[in-house]
Amino acid sequence: MKDMLRTLFSIRQKRRTPPVGPVPAVGVLIARGQVKMAINQPISRDFWNWMVLSGWRNVAVQKDRRESVQLPEDSLQQLLEASPQERNAVHARLLALAKQPSNGAMAKAR
Repeated sequence: MKDMLRTLFSIRQKRRTPPVGPVPAVGVLIARGQVKMAINQPISRDFWNWMVLSGWRNVAVQKDRRESVQLPEDSLQQLLEASPQERNAVHARLLALAKQPSNGAMAKAR
């Protein structure tokens, strides 16, 4: 009911970009808008800085109930294996895959 009233009276406010956090630990999720990616291996500070500049942030809450799309498990590995010159292209391809509504490989996360 509250949700409907907020929409009806245009009370909604766009969320600000969360602050940059520390390098995420193995096993946590990071998010970029409505796309999430699992950190399944350690990443370096330099790689995390690139991720932050690309819009990725730590998920700050324990139970994030917002609807999102989770990238496949090998997404981080693809980014890590890409050379710095190719990394932006690989990143754009992964995000494009996440936006495709009929992609069965993407899991809906909630």
